Amino acid sequence: MLKIKKKNKPEKILLSDEIYILWRDGYENRISFFDLRDACPCASCVDELSGEKTLDSNSIPKNIAPLKSEYVGNYALRIYWNDEHDSGIFHFNMLREFEKSY
Repeated sequence: MLKIKKKNKPEKILLSDEIYILWRDGYENRISFFDLRDACPCASCVDELSGEKTLDSNSIPKNIAPLKSEYVGNYALRIYWNDEHDSGIFHFNMLREFEKSY
């Protein structure tokens, strides 16, 4: 069973022009909507057997944005995107380690 360290649980998640996450240990990260949608880990975006990305980044609308989000248990966040994609579950550990410059 995968354990989530206390520091790897968000205190607050805000969706505005980007995704802002404040972690319980005070760490903050901001992730662009495009970068997070591009990193979707679901079976539609990543080959289940090889783990290779199958999503074409060029197919993501430039105006991609979340319509809503919800917690999945105490370990992840599901985002419902305006391109009708909603099967990605973003594990808190993935969000915590997510770093991409934009």
